Amino acid sequence: MEKTNLKDQMREITDKLEAGIKELFESSKYQEYLKTMSKFHEYSLNNTILISMQKPNATLVAGYKAWQNLHGRQVIKGEKAIKILAPAPYKVKVEQNKINAKTGKVELDM
Repeated sequence: MEKTNLKDQMREITDKLEAGIKELFESSKYQEYLKTMSKFHEYSLNNTILISMQKPNATLVAGYKAWQNLHGRQVIKGEKAIKILAPAPYKVKVEQNKINAKTGKVELDM
């Protein structure tokens, strides 16, 4: 997938999310959102809102393979995916001292 296409998709999702948040608190949809939130409490606030906007009556959200392997179900041809924001994993860099194997002392960068 091209970077610009991915950027456009992310912009579209975040724009919809912003509009959904605004609409949520300005209408009676807040109660619907709370119902969705109770079903998907392990998801982030943003993803819960996205699920609620796209499929308010959803009871389970899973990837294509998870439907097959974990739930023993096949996705119906033509069904549309519920789009959510995937977590962006990152590595935490931990600074450590390097010990010289021969001397057993800490090596210094010079």
